[in-house]
Amino acid sequence: MDKEKVIKNIAKNVKVELDEEFDKNFERKAFFDRQWAPLSPYYHPMTGSMLLRTGALRKSIHSRLVGNSSINYYSSLRYAGIHNEGGIIEQNFVPTSKQRRFFFAKYKQTGDEKFRRSAMAKRIHRKIAIPARPFIGDHPKVREAIGEIATEIIAQEIQKEMENNLKQYMK
Repeated sequence: MDKEKVIKNIAKNVKVELDEEFDKNFERKAFFDRQWAPLSPYYHPMTGSMLLRTGALRKSIHSRLVGNSSINYYSSLRYAGIHNEGGIIEQNFVPTSKQRRFFFAKYKQTGDEKFRRSAMAKRIHRKIAIPARPFIGDHPKVREAIGEIATEIIAQEIQKEMENNLKQYMK
């Protein structure tokens, strides 16, 4: 039994299984059995859920085998990490005249002082907290899948080894 070949075979099968499971997380809108954080009340999606509107994030996730036993997952999108792990985004922007009109209209409508301050601001600095909505990472089900695949492949290799030994013995 060639140990390196067995390990590489396990890694390939694990990669295929985890690729499917991580992709299913987008359909589940959860990280396996843990639901994603609810959307902000200020978020108004056109269609679909936050991480599935265009499907760009889902399509951008790729994996590759590194060496014989490691699998790396990566995305070409800058915002993939903040959605998966959560964090704070800081923004500075200068309101346009259209935004100023919107803020004044909201101030007149609600009387809320924050809209008047936004309309009058030369520059607006805000922090946006993004809750973690993981779709890739460690989870007991990931470890369970790895264990099942490894057990199955090792059992197959042992079976092959036993059959080869039996054939040699029968000669």
